[in-house]
Amino acid sequence: MSMNKSIKKTLAKYENFEGTFENAFIGVPAGLGGLTRDYFGSYDEFHRLYPDFQSDKKVPTVLYMHGSSGLYTGDLYRHYIVEEVGAIFFAPNSHQIKDRPTYRSPATQKEYRRVHKIRVAEISYNLKRLKKLNGVDNNNIFLMGNSEGGLAAAIYKSKEFAGRIVTAFSCESSYFYTNFTLGSPKSEPFLNILGTHDQFFSKKTLLNRRYKIEGHGIDSLKKYHHAKIVILSNTQHDITVNPYVKDEIVSFLKMWIRE
Repeated sequence: MSMNKSIKKTLAKYENFEGTFENAFIGVPAGLGGLTRDYFGSYDEFHRLYPDFQSDKKVPTVLYMHGSSGLYTGDLYRHYIVEEVGAIFFAPNSHQIKDRPTYRSPATQKEYRRVHKIRVAEISYNLKRLKKLNGVDNNNIFLMGNSEGGLAAAIYKSKEFAGRIVTAFSCESSYFYTNFTLGSPKSEPFLNILGTHDQFFSKKTLLNRRYKIEGHGIDSLKKYHHAKIVILSNTQHDITVNPYVKDEIVSFLKMWIRE
């Protein structure tokens, strides 16, 4: 089954994909649409506070796929992106999907795949709606994801993004996803950040004992023209504790924003 057919089937199977958008976690920089200060909250709350929001100005936007536990580490990324880059941050709220399947690792590939299909469908659904929002520069939409959301961002097939950032997931086959293949074109800028001691995706984890995994995405990304892999020593799954992460994300976005 092609990815497009799989996405359509998934969108039809589960209810309340619209909730992932309406209840998204967002960040909007000051100055956009007359805002006097940065906004951090949910999409629906934003429109209750600013019902007449309009913006002729368009700014870069990051579509962020959160991890299995929710926004969590992404809240720090949200502040980096809004405050340091001046971009919009938009993170669909995956937990709004009705009867959304879950898993507890180790799980079967079938269990994992059900969730992966939902996360990929979320990207498709939210990207379409995101492009219609005031202030979003459609030529400068970046796709970013962490952990479970990082996998979705990595495999999503599209040429629409100005670049991608994947954190806390090694771009390779593992217990979590077999037959891994990147969905971005080789010309697309790509940043992959992970820790040497990641409890789920490093080389020596028990979860990966039956899989040939190196704990980095070099084999997947070595033919990409503008890819960068950052391996953080002595760092676990939550890479936000490492002081280098902020500069890597901010620098990548500023470098690849299209004029």
